[in-house]
Amino acid sequence: MQKRRQKRRMERSIRAQVVNVEHLTAIEGKAIVAFDLELSGTFPDDIIEIGAIRLQEGADSVSVFHELVHPRTFINRTVRKMTGLDKDDFKGKDRLPDILPAFLQFVGEDAVVLGHAVGDNDILSINLALARIAKKTGQRRKFCPPYVDTVRLAKSILSKDTTKFNLEALLLHFGWRAKQKHRALDDALGAYLLFECLLKDIPHGIPSFPSLFDTPSGTEIVLERFERNEES
Repeated sequence: MQKRRQKRRMERSIRAQVVNVEHLTAIEGKAIVAFDLELSGTFPDDIIEIGAIRLQEGADSVSVFHELVHPRTFINRTVRKMTGLDKDDFKGKDRLPDILPAFLQFVGEDAVVLGHAVGDNDILSINLALARIAKKTGQRRKFCPPYVDTVRLAKSILSKDTTKFNLEALLLHFGWRAKQKHRALDDALGAYLLFECLLKDIPHGIPSFPSLFDTPSGTEIVLERFERNEES
């Protein structure tokens, strides 16, 4: 019961930080970190992969964070099939208490985070993991930055005829196809790519945010992992 109440408090705190479409101009100029997690499929705090990119207006490159995390439990069959990862991929990898602080430092104190259904899933998973780690270390920490959820954004911007809001379907709607699915860095990139596409569909003006294509490194990483869908 206590764990359930704790989770509900976390969810309320996280939802209070969402940046809706009408408030996007309030975060112009801030660094944006798009990120995604892969989980073992056993517990929502058993993170096995973190992928993130950091974009800042005026920066000459896109910063990348990508780590595989040694699972604390086992990776279920569905996750192995979706990601292509198995236990051999995690041999010698650090565990989450050693990797999570580096990710939080990568995000920083003032950045806005972005992801696909990021508020209901990934931010919550990180906070559940932080709470579990705190039981051993005594060092309590929360991860509750302002965030843009591309699912919520798409539902606000796209026509009512749109029925599929998973990341793959929305990217295909805008003519992009991922070369690899269900991996953290690819989905983080895909979420920001979708964000850029959605901005162009805002009817009352486009807020100014950095583009993945503003720098050679950003263009390279997109074209390495995504391709234009000729049928769209």
